[in-house]
Amino acid sequence: MASAGCAATPQATFQAKPGETAQAFYQGLLAEMSSLAEDFVQAHALMLSLARMSNDPQAYERATEFALRSRDGDTALMTARTWLKAFPGSHDAARYVIQILVGLNRLDETIEPLRADLAAYPPAERGAAITDVPRYFARVADKKRVAAVVQSALAPELTRGKLAAHVWAAVGTTQLMASDPASALKSALNGARVEPHNRQIAALALYLVQAEKSPADEILDGFIKASGPVDGGLAYVRRLVELARVEEAYAKSQTLTALWPASAEAWLVRGSIAFQKKDLDATRTALARCAEILEKPDAAGQDAIAGGRVAAQAYFLLAVLAENDKDYVLANSYLDRLTSPEDQRRVSQRRVQMLLAQGQLDAAQELVSAMSDEGEEEARAKVSAEVELLRARKDEAGAYRLLTEAMVRFPQDPELAYEAAMSADKLKDLIAMEQILRKLLAKHPDHYQSMNALGYALADRNVQLVEARALIQKALSFAPQDPYIIDSMGWVEFRSGNLSAANSLLRTAFEAKPDAEIAAHWGEVLWAMGQRDAAQQTWERGLQLNPDNETLRDTVRRLTQKP
Repeated sequence: MASAGCAATPQATFQAKPGETAQAFYQGLLAEMSSLAEDFVQAHALMLSLARMSNDPQAYERATEFALRSRDGDTALMTARTWLKAFPGSHDAARYVIQILVGLNRLDETIEPLRADLAAYPPAERGAAITDVPRYFARVADKKRVAAVVQSALAPELTRGKLAAHVWAAVGTTQLMASDPASALKSALNGARVEPHNRQIAALALYLVQAEKSPADEILDGFIKASGPVDGGLAYVRRLVELARVEEAYAKSQTLTALWPASAEAWLVRGSIAFQKKDLDATRTALARCAEILEKPDAAGQDAIAGGRVAAQAYFLLAVLAENDKDYVLANSYLDRLTSPEDQRRVSQRRVQMLLAQGQLDAAQELVSAMSDEGEEEARAKVSAEVELLRARKDEAGAYRLLTEAMVRFPQDPELAYEAAMSADKLKDLIAMEQILRKLLAKHPDHYQSMNALGYALADRNVQLVEARALIQKALSFAPQDPYIIDSMGWVEFRSGNLSAANSLLRTAFEAKPDAEIAAHWGEVLWAMGQRDAAQQTWERGLQLNPDNETLRDTVRRLTQKP
C-alpha cells in the first residue's frame, strides 16, 4: 500500500489537550505505548475509541496511521471514512481515504470522495487542488485506468466552467502518464480554448512539443500572446533550443522581450540564443539591456525569482564576449562579479583560457595549480584545465596520458573519454581512438558527438562506409542542424561516390559554419567534380579563416601539388 502512494506516517504523536479527562489522557498514552511496542492493532483500537469519545481529528488521524502500520488496509479505510464522516469538510481525512483506496487498487471508489473533497474547497483554492489530483495516482501501474478515473472524477468541475482549464490540464497529465499523447494534446487544446494564459495548460503543452511543429506549439504561442507569465514563455523557448529549433526559439525570445521589456531573464535568454547563433552584435545588445536592468534597485528580487542565476549567467557571457574582443581587462572585471562558490570553477577555467590565449603559460600554470580538486566536479574541471595547458605547450602526448588516467578515475564521464579519443586522433593513433569511442558509445548510446567522430573517422579512412553512414545518420537525428555532422555526412557521400549529394551537403555545412576543415572537404568534392576554380576559391576562403589548418593545407598540397 505504501508503494501505491499512501501517506507517510508522521513522526508526531497524539497529545492530550487542556481540559481533557484523565481517562482520555490515559487512553492516548496507552495507545502510544502500544505503538512503541509495535502492537499496532491494540494501538489502533485504543486510539479509535478515544477519537470517537473525544471527537478529535488528531486522534482519528493517529488511529488511521496505526491501522496502516499494521498493514490492515480495510481497517485503515474504515477508520479514515469514520474520520471523514465526523468531519465532512476535512481535506486531510479525504486525502487519507483516497490514498488508501489507491493503495488497495480500488480506483473506481476514489471518484466520489475526490468529487466531494474538491467541492469542499473555496473557489479560489480549488484550481490548485485539481492540479494535484494526478499525484494521487502517480505510482499506479495501470495508467490508462487512472486517466479514465480522473476524467470521470473531474467531470462535474467542467460544468462549473471557471476551472475547466485546470480540469483539462489534470486530465491531460494523466493521459500523458498513460503514454497517450494524442489524447493529452486534445485535452490541452480544450483547456487553451477556455483559458489561453493558463499556466498548467502551458506546462502540459510543453511536454508535447516535439522536433517538428505541432498544435502544442500553437497552444504555447497563444499562451505568450495572452500575456501568460514570462517564465512559462521562457520554458518554451528553452525547449525549442533543446530540440535544435534555434531560429524559432530566437524569434520567440524577441517576442518575450517585447512583451516583458523589464525582465532581465528574458533578455538573458535572448542574448544566450544570439550567442549560440554566433550573432555577437545581437548578443551584446541583449546582454547590455539585461545588465542595465540588473543595475536597478529591484534587480536582486527579480534575480531571486528566476533562481538567482540571471546575473551570474549574464556577466559570464559578457566576459566571454570581452574575451572574444581580446579585451581581457574588461573580461576579468565581469568575472570578478561572480563571487559565489558554485561559480568559481568556471571562472577559474575561463581565466586559464584567457591566459593561454595571451601566451602567459606560467601564469596559467599557477592558476591551474591553485584550482581545487576536492570534489568530483572540481577534480574533473582541473583535469580539463591541465589538458588545455598541455596542449598550449604542444604536448599532446602528455594531454593524452592525463586524459586516459582521468578516464580510469572518472569512468562515467563521457566528455573526458571523448577528449581522450580526440587526443588519440591528433596523435594519429586511430586504433586507440576507435576503441575509446566504441566503449564510450556502449556506455552512453546517446552521445551523438562520439557517433559523429567515429563515423567520420571510418569515412575518412574509406572503410566500413555502411557503418559510418548509420552512425552519422543517428547523430543527425540528435542534432539535425549541426554543421559539423552535416559535413561528416557529406564526406560519407563523397567516399561513397555520390558527388552531387556530397556537394549539396558540404555547401550547406559551410554556409552554416564557415570553417577551414569544411572548406577542405567541400573544395575536394568540387575538385573531383571538375570545378577546379570553385575548389580553389573555397580553399582560399578556408585559408583566410585559418591559415594553419593541417587538413586544409594537406588537401591543397595533395591535389594541386603546390607547397
